[in-house]
Amino acid sequence: MLNRGFTLVEVLITLVVLMFGLLGLAGLMAKGQRASFEAYQRQQALSYATDIAERIRTHQTLAAEYASAAPLAAPVGAGLRFAQIGAGVPNCGNNTCSPAETVAYDIALWDGALSGAGESDMAGAARIGSIVRANGCVAAAGAPIGACPAAPATPAGRFFFGQRYIVSVAWQGRDASAAPVKSACGAGQYGDESLRRVVTLDVMAQVPCP
Repeated sequence: MLNRGFTLVEVLITLVVLMFGLLGLAGLMAKGQRASFEAYQRQQALSYATDIAERIRTHQTLAAEYASAAPLAAPVGAGLRFAQIGAGVPNCGNNTCSPAETVAYDIALWDGALSGAGESDMAGAARIGSIVRANGCVAAAGAPIGACPAAPATPAGRFFFGQRYIVSVAWQGRDASAAPVKSACGAGQYGDESLRRVVTLDVMAQVPCP
């Protein structure tokens, strides 16, 4: 009887130790899932920032218009502009558009991507796979590089000057972290700045002299 009781105590101790080990493993798995989710969100945000940055590089003379269409004070990402394609916003995929219409179309597509318009799976009112409460901004950074000579010293369009723009995509993280400082995109929209995440890309636009 004494030996059996001693064996039972050993088994109970082993089970307790195993339980604590499994609890620690479960916590580690939960942290891993959160880190994986954060990495996925950052990857998606970088992809969307790259998309609009390439559009700006393609239409460098319209860079200032892109910044006016998605300023820091009124970021895109709610899907409202995307819903206007074909109505208030011309569909430049099927029609020839003016420069201003091209900017409006590109920003509307970006707005749709940030709002998860391409995602079909839903969880309540939210689209699964989209960035959490995404915001997109384009802003000029610093003074122009170089200057245009006074007319009519040079033929129009012969010389160029540069302007740096910052393309930002912000979203809401799950855990508190250091507040981003490079861009104010989405600032004040997540309750706590430590929850705001931002990826930024620098775009140098070469603008011809008038």
